[in-house]
Amino acid sequence: MTHGFKFVLAGVLCLFLAACQTAGLKPGSLQTSFAPKGWQVQQRGAQRLHICDLPSCSTKQLVLIRPAKIRGPAEGAIRADIISNGLIAELGASVSKASRGVFKLLSSRRIVEKSYSGFEGVFVVRLPGEKPFYVAERLVVQDDRGTSIISVSYNRQLAEKNLKRFMNQTSIRRL
Repeated sequence: MTHGFKFVLAGVLCLFLAACQTAGLKPGSLQTSFAPKGWQVQQRGAQRLHICDLPSCSTKQLVLIRPAKIRGPAEGAIRADIISNGLIAELGASVSKASRGVFKLLSSRRIVEKSYSGFEGVFVVRLPGEKPFYVAERLVVQDDRGTSIISVSYNRQLAEKNLKRFMNQTSIRRL
């Protein structure tokens, strides 16, 4: 994994998960059959990383599933629109300004489903001298627990496609 990919993963997590405590959905809440042909899977504790590189994929791609550290009644605040899409957009603008445009939120949307609430966002990371990375992330929150699904690619459409593909092959239950 290149320095840039590591940077983008850290940045995405910082945007959504600052000042955190409780980590991860309850075991068994998230079930997925996501395992594309040619992709390698690495499991480290509660984190799972799917990686596709040449020649299996035309460009480097990854999908990371990891516990998200959450504090307080986050799901209730999302459902009540207290943690709103506007708030996430303002946070994204602040991060972009603080990073001098290296990290930029391109789009975000609030998600309220029967079994969870959360946000989905698309980001671009432009590191000096490197090709931009695109990140599509879905933050899944149940009460005060969460999981983050992060898709990274050099191509925005691929990052979004891989996240959508993961979500289509995944069921989320409230336990």
